[in-house]
Amino acid sequence: MDAVGSPAASARRQRIFEVFNPDYSVGVACDIAGIVVGLHLGEEVAEQSDAWLAIEILRLARLARMKSEVVRRQRLLDNGMLPHAVEARGLPTEADYRRAEAAEYGNQL
Repeated sequence: MDAVGSPAASARRQRIFEVFNPDYSVGVACDIAGIVVGLHLGEEVAEQSDAWLAIEILRLARLARMKSEVVRRQRLLDNGMLPHAVEARGLPTEADYRRAEAAEYGNQL
């Protein structure tokens, strides 16, 4: 077991979840708590409208947060929480994430 202040424990807390749009022009990164910690904007976004960029950032932020929640869900299960208690928290499964990603980008992936 790692000590709370150890590098291994710190690395687990600082895990980053990145999601990019299909052409990699926009990306959003979240930490394990689902808080946005990074944003990637490629040069090609200058050709897009502000409205397009705002929509793209929001959809990617939702997906990045969901990706972090999938891992939080799995950690709860791995740490012995009963499945019905995990379900009550409403955290998504990997399949839920894949469906959400497909709903946003369809066959562009």
